[in-house]
Amino acid sequence: AGSSVTLDPAELLKVSYDAGTSSINLENAIPGTSAKKDFSVTVTPTTSENTVTYAIVLNISSNTFEKCNSQTADNMCTIGANEVTYRLTNSEGSELASGDLTEANGKVTLLKETKTVSAATTYNYNLEITYVDTDADQNHNANKTFTSSLKVEFAEAN
Repeated sequence: AGSSVTLDPAELLKVSYDAGTSSINLENAIPGTSAKKDFSVTVTPTTSENTVTYAIVLNISSNTFEKCNSQTADNMCTIGANEVTYRLTNSEGSELASGDLTEANGKVTLLKETKTVSAATTYNYNLEITYVDTDADQNHNANKTFTSSLKVEFAEAN
């Protein structure tokens, strides 16, 4: 019987963050506040594998922000507004993905990428999470916290 070799795809992926840590948080934020993180993904081909699909994931461990469901005398908020949003761009500043995180918790996949490389290649990204200023009362989100960590992991191609 022949022997089989299992390739560990982990050899293909390296992630680095400009700030060294993967955390990206909003604490006691006021409307208009953003948290930003620059990061890069390096794909290094092996002799037998040069295509990889990875997911850029946000693991939200705590998120106390909420959407406004009703207006009160002391909170004339915008009902249903997206108050915490994300925007993921590449190094050229082109938007790759964006969306609402106002009441999100747990694991959120921001983007899946499939890359084929002939040599070690680095892709640069910027993630910005914003507590959006809705130009209305946002008292329901005073002193709220958004705590998350950014992760890049192997994914199945779509």
